[in-house]
Amino acid sequence: MHKTHVYIAALLLLTTTVSAQYTQQITNVRAQARIYADATIRKDYKTIMKYIIIDALPKARLNVMTEARVMNTLQTADAQRVQQGIQIRSIKFGDVLSIVKLNFEFQCTVEQITETKMQFGTIISKSTLLAVSPDNGVTWKYADATGRTCEEMRKIMPRLSPQLIFAKVEPPQFIKEANTVKKTIKAK
Repeated sequence: MHKTHVYIAALLLLTTTVSAQYTQQITNVRAQARIYADATIRKDYKTIMKYIIIDALPKARLNVMTEARVMNTLQTADAQRVQQGIQIRSIKFGDVLSIVKLNFEFQCTVEQITETKMQFGTIISKSTLLAVSPDNGVTWKYADATGRTCEEMRKIMPRLSPQLIFAKVEPPQFIKEANTVKKTIKAK
C-alpha cells in the first residue's frame, strides 16, 4: 500500500511539473509573439530579425539568406504594400493550437487574426503563426504560415512535426469602409 502512495505522489508531482512547464512555454510563446507582431506593425526590422525563422521564407531554400538579404526582402515587401495602399492595422492571437517536442526543439502553432487596411475597406483574416524554440520554450522564433497547411510548411521546413495543428482555413472577412463609399459617390 505504501508503494502505491509513493507511486501516485510521484505521478502527481510529474504531472504538475509538466503542466507548469507547458504553461510557462505557452506564456513565453504568446508574449514573444506579441513583440514580433508589434514590431511587424511598426516595421521595426531590427526586432523582427530577432524573432523571424529565416528558414521559413520560401526564398531561403533557394538561396543562402543572410540577415541583410532578409531585411531587404522585408523592407521591399513593406514598400510594395504601402504603394498599394495596404497597411496591417492589428495582429491578435487566439488559441495555442498545438505544442510538440521534436528531438531537441519545441514547435508550436498559434491562431493569428490579422486586420489589414486595404484601399476599399478592411480584411480580417485568420491564419496560423508557427513558432519554434531551440531552448525548451524559453525563446521562440516565428513564421507566418498564412495560406499554408502543415504539409506545405513541411516542404519549406522539413524538420516540422506532422503532429502540428494549423488553424482551419476560412475565407477572410471583408468590411467595406463607409468613407470609401462616400468618396466614390462624390467622385461621380
